[in-house]
This record gives sequence, structure tokens and C-alpha cells, in this order.
Amino acid sequence: MKSISLAKLHAVAPSRKPGYVEAVMAAAKAVSDTHIQLDQADFSRIRREYATGVSLLQKAKNFATSAARHIAAGAPQASEEEVARRFAICEGCEHFDGKACRQCGCPVVREKKFLSKLSWANESCPVGKW
Repeated sequence: MKSISLAKLHAVAPSRKPGYVEAVMAAAKAVSDTHIQLDQADFSRIRREYATGVSLLQKAKNFATSAARHIAAGAPQASEEEVARRFAICEGCEHFDGKACRQCGCPVVREKKFLSKLSWANESCPVGKW
């Protein structure tokens, strides 16, 4: 049996597809004021079913590929104006979760230029928005 705090369940919900909390609650075998219990297999299935975005392994592969391409191109940097333009597009995108792109998994940050495709002039949006 897997025990999950209701506070954690609700805290994680925004990073999952709609209906996640309801699916977990429906599978619960026991419910208290602060926790629920359900079978580990049910919990794992629901987590997979309601997952959004990209797996950690895929994020690492995507980022490594982009970083290698960026370095091979001579590490060209986008202007501050271009970074701001790209960031504004990401902020309004349905694939942006507030921290990263759900399509490629890359971080979307303006401050850390070495970690963000926003500032790499040779890189592009995985869905073609910039």
C-alpha cells in the first residue's frame, strides 16, 4: 500500500493532466483527514496515465543534443531583445509549465544563459513558435 498526504497530492496536481486528483481518490482504499492509501500498482498506473511533459531521461537527451549542437555552432548567443521575445512567446504557450517546456523538457529561464535554449541563437522552439 502507498500512503500519500492529501496536501502533497494537491500540490502535485497542477503538474499533472486534469482529473489526476479525482483518479487517485477513486483508487484509494482508505481515506483519512490527511492521507489516502492505495495500491502501489494503481498509483504507478495513474501517475503514468496523468503525466505531462517529458521524462527525465528524455529531458537529459534533448538538452545534451541541443548543448552539443550549440557548442558545435560556436556557442552563438541571442541578443537580450531576442531572449525577451522568445521568453514572452514561451510564457503564453500552452506547453509552458512555469519553469520548463513540456515538449522538449528544457528549462525556460532568462537569467542562466548557459542553461537555456532561449539565449542560444542557433536553437529553436520544438513546436516552431520561435
